[in-house]
Amino acid sequence: MKKILVSDYDSTFFINDEDIQKNKEMVKKFQESGNIFIIATGRSYLDFYRKVNMYNFDYDYVIINHGATILDRKNKVIANYAMNDEIINKIKKDLQLDQIIDSFCCRKLESRVSINHKSLTKINMKYNSEEEALTINKKINNKYSSYVNSYYVNNNMIEIISNKINKSKAIRFLLDQLDLLEDNVYTIGDGYSDIDMIKDFKGYAMANSVDELKKIAIKEYKSVSDLIKDIM
Repeated sequence: MKKILVSDYDSTFFINDEDIQKNKEMVKKFQESGNIFIIATGRSYLDFYRKVNMYNFDYDYVIINHGATILDRKNKVIANYAMNDEIINKIKKDLQLDQIIDSFCCRKLESRVSINHKSLTKINMKYNSEEEALTINKKINNKYSSYVNSYYVNNNMIEIISNKINKSKAIRFLLDQLDLLEDNVYTIGDGYSDIDMIKDFKGYAMANSVDELKKIAIKEYKSVSDLIKDIM
């Protein structure tokens, strides 16, 4: 029976150069056995493919920007979810743009556009402190949860996408497209945007995961390669 493994990228599929080599080898065996490997990352198109070119790893599908855009292995866009332009204009007032120290936004396959562009798929904002970032993240989710999902990522950054999508919903979209059963889906991650997919499928946590994710995971792993060995 065909199995589907969905892995986050940063601090999950990639921890260091040695670990990603082990993961690449196990993914190859996993795919050669007729299974499907999917990367689900918060990275933008540009940032993700820089890593693909650097480490030359294989995958069948990739979910970028926390779910907002889904592509196949040939870079064909299968689905794309943009935020409402009017809502973004309202959100701007609560992002304290005069306080940010860095920012970028994404639009489909464009990975570095300004917040003033239309049809944005992701907003990234970096603040001076974790406390400030968490405070604004909470405010965005409290005020605009009917329209967007906001995640604290790391390094004092938050990222915002449409609430019509997340990693879990993107996986379900792919399952429908491929006519595959969700009972055969395994997921692994470490961060806040991974929580939904860990909760909704057979979900596993990296040893360095946030506590909220660890609480709902079936088991913890130090490497994706170890999980692949178990599920094969």
